[in-house]
Amino acid sequence: MLDTPLMIGGQAVIEGVMMRGPQGYAISVRKNDGTITTAVTPLQPLTKRIPSLNIPVLRGAASLIEMLTVGIKSLEFSANEFEEDNGSEKDKKAPNAKQSRFALAVTIIISVLIGILLFVVAPNLATHFAGKLTGQSTRPLLEEKAPVVYNLISGAIRVFIIVGYIWVISLMNDVRRLFSYHGAEHKTVSAFEAGQELTVDNVRPHSTLHPRCGTTFIAIVLIISIIIFAFFARALVFVWPGFSDLSFPARKAILITGHILIMPVVAGVCFELLRLGAKYGGNFMMRAFITPGFWFQRLTTREPDDSMLEVAITALKSALAIGHAPEGNQATDG
Repeated sequence: MLDTPLMIGGQAVIEGVMMRGPQGYAISVRKNDGTITTAVTPLQPLTKRIPSLNIPVLRGAASLIEMLTVGIKSLEFSANEFEEDNGSEKDKKAPNAKQSRFALAVTIIISVLIGILLFVVAPNLATHFAGKLTGQSTRPLLEEKAPVVYNLISGAIRVFIIVGYIWVISLMNDVRRLFSYHGAEHKTVSAFEAGQELTVDNVRPHSTLHPRCGTTFIAIVLIISIIIFAFFARALVFVWPGFSDLSFPARKAILITGHILIMPVVAGVCFELLRLGAKYGGNFMMRAFITPGFWFQRLTTREPDDSMLEVAITALKSALAIGHAPEGNQATDG
């Protein structure tokens, strides 16, 4: 899910949807008794609180970090509601603010580390030895020698890992319901963008696909990272001629560390491209650019039922009620 100060963001959560408006976010969850519980949290975007962050590329990285935090908090809220609704035994003593912040920080750190391991380190190391599989050489494929080919293969491995991961988790009933709520969120955001009254009948006909979905962002990151990582490897050799003389472990450690360090730049660039894709959605080139994102979305969205649409509508109305969006405002979904 992506978000900018004047846009609405969204995210599917357990049996519910989170929507973020200009002045805060709302999480709506369906209870077992059929009622909908909603939590509303006022929140000024980070780029408004710190204006120096509101510049191209940097604002994208800042917004993504902020939305990761909001997203984890939203999932935590929905998980707690789900456990309580299903009679799970819980500690009746509410955690204090310091404990909650510490738990959130640990969760974010672990999530980031797992992401780095799966989508940066593993593809990088696997690609290094891909040259042996061609039968043309017994030497490993070196990124500093063939950065474009190396990163094309690494990118393909990342796609395989992501698609495989999504396919495996989609076999779970709970995840399939989560994907349906994701579709409900898309439909509701699209209806809002179209200027329609937020009713189930108006929301239902819209597509479960949305051009500014976080899944589309992932697809763009996979494409742009190939270009930026290849440039990084070439630039590293150019400014450091002695790099090739280092041992393999040292070279690989430096390259992988470099990939990790420039990921915020990759994310920021992709964020700006996603904004352009949203603004010029009718342009043939921009539409072609975001098309791979639609392919990914077909994996992460499902057709929702009317009860799910009601939850998404409640979340969006609650988020908008925190503040009034400017006229002509566009929404971003996730």
